[in-house]
Amino acid sequence: MPRILIMNAGNAQMSGADLTATQLSLGAKSAWRSTWFAQEDDLIVSPVAIPADLLHYIGATLNFDPSTVMVLLPEKTQENTVLDDVTLQSNTIVERIRRHIVQRADWKLCPCYSTEGVARVAAILGIPQNGDDFALQRGPDLLNRKGHFRQLATSVGLPLPSGCVTTSSDELLRAVNSLRFETGMVIVKLDNGAGGVGNIILNGNDSVPLPGARETRRVLWPSFDPDALWSDITTPSCKTVIVESYHLARSMFYLEFEIEEKGSIAYVNSGNIRLRRSEDRSEKALIWTGLELPSDLSNEHCSTAYAHAHRFVEFARMLGYRGMINIDAIFSIDGKLLFNEANGRWGGGSVVHSIAVRLLGPDYSNSYVVSSVRDVRSRSLRTAIDYFANEGLLFDSTHKEGVIPLAADQEAGTVECLVMARDRLASRNLEHRLLTML
Repeated sequence: MPRILIMNAGNAQMSGADLTATQLSLGAKSAWRSTWFAQEDDLIVSPVAIPADLLHYIGATLNFDPSTVMVLLPEKTQENTVLDDVTLQSNTIVERIRRHIVQRADWKLCPCYSTEGVARVAAILGIPQNGDDFALQRGPDLLNRKGHFRQLATSVGLPLPSGCVTTSSDELLRAVNSLRFETGMVIVKLDNGAGGVGNIILNGNDSVPLPGARETRRVLWPSFDPDALWSDITTPSCKTVIVESYHLARSMFYLEFEIEEKGSIAYVNSGNIRLRRSEDRSEKALIWTGLELPSDLSNEHCSTAYAHAHRFVEFARMLGYRGMINIDAIFSIDGKLLFNEANGRWGGGSVVHSIAVRLLGPDYSNSYVVSSVRDVRSRSLRTAIDYFANEGLLFDSTHKEGVIPLAADQEAGTVECLVMARDRLASRNLEHRLLTML
């Protein structure tokens, strides 16, 4: 069944209407990474052009003819844009999709995020899917707001950090003063700030940057200024802030599920979330280095986290949501399982898992460790491919190990890579080589 892949990451439903230049850029460039979902005869609706060499390499690696894949771009596409609902529903885009799909009747719509606009386009094209009614009422937004997550998670008994939802600087002050005594730290989260960009950690002591936030701030509690923080973290379109006690993590991980169209729940994957300190010691945030699948949780910890997460996913299913859903959690240094947030959309591990299944088989996690590695230095995708081939590191289908460059960021001079290895030690050794040899 051919699919219409809608690359609408970074939209206002995910990150609010007040997107920063960085968010706009990441939202657009994520389309390149998500092109690895492509299969023969697919149609991709993308906010940015897909480089021809990338699509050719994807086809060669995943063994399909990339010339059968059509990429549809909005008119007058500019760099650093995202595919919003207004653009997606434009007469030009809808008519071009219609002309392309008219010869077949078995198309499936696959968006990153099931927005109201996606559901309306599905109706116009005559591709109805279960979950569209929920999307028409903007139901998936319930699964992508930190405040709603606390409300929904509490209803199904997920273990959460102590916290509350605030809508004014006075409420923020009361929450911070109440919660800071639990661990000496609190985290303040903008309701719709994706990727940690709306999060700030307040610490009563000096601290290196901590995971989960754009900044870790030393605070003298008696002189804490809630008005200044409120002004700093909120945006014109979002005046809701979540305050939670902050717990140091021993393990940071996610679990991903898919609620299929007929309502069955499929467990997809789980992985470690990995971060590192910047070489620039003035940097206020940790750098996200990538994901490692499967997670290295013990069987007991994995089973416990899965049981809790599945209850939340079942609740989302009953609400009417259909699609991918991923849930972030930690085991704290004192052994507590705490869930942080959920996202009803493609997650960071979705592409990684999809590639691994297609190249290694559905049970790859029993025999392989698969990891994404960001910020590998290279001038271009072609340069990276040639270099890895010359070094004998490029993935080959015979040995089923090696490195796959996923996408290049030519502005930064880096590529993101996928590493496939037989065990965790071999994977991390290969990652180290990637980060030091180019």
